Amino acid sequence: MKKIRIIFKIVFAILVVCVLLYVYCKTFIYKATYLEYIEKNCAGSSIDPYLVLSIIKVESGFNSNAISNKEAKGLMQIKDTTYNDVADIFTNIDDKINLYDPETNLKIGIAYFKRLVNKYDGNYYIALLAYNAGMGNVNNWINTGIIPKNLDYYVVPNIPFNETKNYLKKVMTTYKTYKFLYVL
Repeated sequence: MKKIRIIFKIVFAILVVCVLLYVYCKTFIYKATYLEYIEKNCAGSSIDPYLVLSIIKVESGFNSNAISNKEAKGLMQIKDTTYNDVADIFTNIDDKINLYDPETNLKIGIAYFKRLVNKYDGNYYIALLAYNAGMGNVNNWINTGIIPKNLDYYVVPNIPFNETKNYLKKVMTTYKTYKFLYVL
């Protein structure tokens, strides 16, 4: 009987630690901040909101005031020129956009990512490469055979930019974690 109580206490302690770790991860490490707004902007498309959360986590760590050394701004690290690429679909954003405003940044970033996914025939992997390295680089890599047009995995040894190779791995690993924490 004593052994059963010890085993029960150990199992109970492990369960408590697992629950606390799960709550800690969801609260502090893998936040779902802005999920409702992201879902609204992803509605009607094939874009998974948890993939967008993964992009945000990797790009800015959910810092709406983040700015990169290349002048990319906000949650999804949008450049002023990126807004120009998708401005034609917005009718209610004025000319003086604030890329540090979370809702504006998300609206533009998601629209841009949707364009990339559509451009690359629904391929998230290639769209993510283009989100990080630019369409010109990715088109060149496809045209020269460095990456296949139908890339179907996220560990690609021959991507010329280490930053982009690591970016793809980070986003996809983060995405898998989000799916595990929030969808399972």
